[in-house]
Amino acid sequence: MGFSVSGATVILFLGIFISFGVAYSAANDGFERVNGAFEDNSEDELTRQNTAIGIGNASVATQAGQSYLNLTVNNTGSSTLSVNDTDILIDGTYTNHTSDNMVRLEVGDDTETDLWLPGETLHANVSVNNPDRVKVVTGPGVSDSEEVN
Repeated sequence: MGFSVSGATVILFLGIFISFGVAYSAANDGFERVNGAFEDNSEDELTRQNTAIGIGNASVATQAGQSYLNLTVNNTGSSTLSVNDTDILIDGTYTNHTSDNMVRLEVGDDTETDLWLPGETLHANVSVNNPDRVKVVTGPGVSDSEEVN
């Protein structure tokens, strides 16, 4: 066996070794990403299971010729929610904390907080025109809806 056969064998083994290293790195990285996504999904699902809200009051009041929806929503779950991630649908019209028709949005008496802790009540006053139904959707996707009185 000459040098050319031995040299070719070494080159082939080096090529196989390098190819295996590249393939293993790619497969391992892919596995870690899939595993990480599965863990994130599991955490999101646990948050959804621990989240519960209930609309306490949804009524319309008129003041100075303008109608306002007075809404109270109780955080009855064990998850801390974000006020800024909470959305309100009034007869299918989207409203959130930055909407022009949002007059007041507060937890307790604090209008500056973004934390809506378990057991606390979210109060909202929204400028409206004769609404029939309201739906509140939290950041994790848990919602409750109510007929407006």
